[in-house]
Amino acid sequence: MFQVYRGALGTLAMIVGLGGCAATEVATASPGQDIAGKQFNPAPAGLGAVYFYYPATVGPAINVGVGPQMVSQLGPMTWARVELGPGWHVLRCRGPNGGGSFSMPVSPGDMRFVEVQEPVGAPACGIQETPPGPGRAGVMAGTRAAQ
Repeated sequence: MFQVYRGALGTLAMIVGLGGCAATEVATASPGQDIAGKQFNPAPAGLGAVYFYYPATVGPAINVGVGPQMVSQLGPMTWARVELGPGWHVLRCRGPNGGGSFSMPVSPGDMRFVEVQEPVGAPACGIQETPPGPGRAGVMAGTRAAQ
């Protein structure tokens, strides 16, 4: 009897513990906006498109931005799109443990993909450009975040 009771407590503890590993909820865009962004349409004339995406299935909310402007708050399996004028732009992320950034040139007609993550135990979020293949796959697997 004691063994059965102890086993049930162990199972309950594991279920409660896994609850803390759930994906962080962030505000999401409408289904129509999600579908529209996944069409990967070109940006308006004179602009380039940059997709931020967060491919992890668990993790904290991460704010993404361009220069001093915040674009969106991403959670695991979410993404956001921003359209930028030509030139160099500082793309950044800010998670609960710190931030990261890098500079990237954008030209009219560009479609660029930027991955953000903050693995458990990381000192800060990571942000990097990725090739179009993995970038498109990351966007397609996720849901558009509110902007």
